[in-house]
Amino acid sequence: MNLCSGRLKGSSPAKFFFAVAGREERYLPEVEKPLADCCGSLDFSSSLYSFSEFSTYYDAETGGPVWKYLICCRELRPPEDLVWIKQKVEEIQSAFLTERSGRLCRDVNIDPGYLNGWQVVLASVKNFAQRIYLGGGVYAETTLLFQKGQFQSLPWTYADYQSETVQSFLRKARNDWAGKSALGKPGRGN
Repeated sequence: MNLCSGRLKGSSPAKFFFAVAGREERYLPEVEKPLADCCGSLDFSSSLYSFSEFSTYYDAETGGPVWKYLICCRELRPPEDLVWIKQKVEEIQSAFLTERSGRLCRDVNIDPGYLNGWQVVLASVKNFAQRIYLGGGVYAETTLLFQKGQFQSLPWTYADYQSETVQSFLRKARNDWAGKSALGKPGRGN
């Protein structure tokens, strides 16, 4: 008899979302359609905000100031879907390339992530100290923790994820997750 087999359980469902950034000050339905085709119906979105006020990291690649918003999937999904969703998002982004200064640049940046009752996790194709390799060229990072009724930043949390615009969206998404999830609060000592 294997004593450990009873301890290994499947993951609990998560609320997936996409951070959609581009150089135009508008929501991007032409990006949302392939995201919905890939992951099912999309739900509510955050307010549109100027990402360039937090970081100019993407300004040169996109050809100007960057605007961003977050939009979530309606249905909960297993967190292990993060790998294939990030891979699919990379394909979707490739449809929004423009040549600038002799190189191909993204007009749109899409970063998938998910939340559950206790954390916000983002996917990346770049490795760093706080990221864990999941496979298929995809890394994951816990970006925020949910403790004492609010999201808590970590030393590497992006500045816009600490803003009220994003935090408000994440609170709404977490409430939606809680309403759809039969889990309630995360367990201790698992």
